[in-house]
Amino acid sequence: MFSSKERPSGGGRIETIIAKECRVKGNLETASGSVRIDGYFEGDLHIGGDLIIGESGSIVGNIIAKNVAVAGEVKGTIEARGKLELAATARIIGDTKMAVFVVADGAFFQGQCASLPSGDLKDRGRLLLTDNSEETTVSIAKLKAP
Repeated sequence: MFSSKERPSGGGRIETIIAKECRVKGNLETASGSVRIDGYFEGDLHIGGDLIIGESGSIVGNIIAKNVAVAGEVKGTIEARGKLELAATARIIGDTKMAVFVVADGAFFQGQCASLPSGDLKDRGRLLLTDNSEETTVSIAKLKAP
C-alpha cells in the first residue's frame, strides 16, 4: 500500500516526493496535488491534496492535508479533512483530527483524536480498526464514556 510507485487513496498524482536520503527543514505548502515523504521533514506541511508518509519517512511538525496515510513516524499534530490511515508500522506522537480514522493492527498512536465533519454523512465519526485481514467498524460515539 505504501510503495513508492503507488498513488494515494484519493487517486491523484504524486507531484512532490522527498526521497529517503533527503533531510528538509522548513515549511511546505501546496494548493493541490499530493506529496510523498520517504525522508526526514522538519516543519509544517499544508497540503491541498493527499499526504503519504512512507515507512522510512519521519516528520517533526504539524500537518494539514486532505487525506493522510502514515507508515512512518510523525511527531506533531495531524489534521486530515478526509481520512487518516495508519499502517502497522506507523508511529504517531501528537494530537489528530480527521473525518475517518483507519488503524492497522500494530500501529502506535499517543495523543488525543477528534472527529471532523465529513462531507459524506455515512462516514462521519467512523473509526475502522484492522486486525490483520479482518476489519471492524466502530462508531466513535459508542466509545464515549457515559
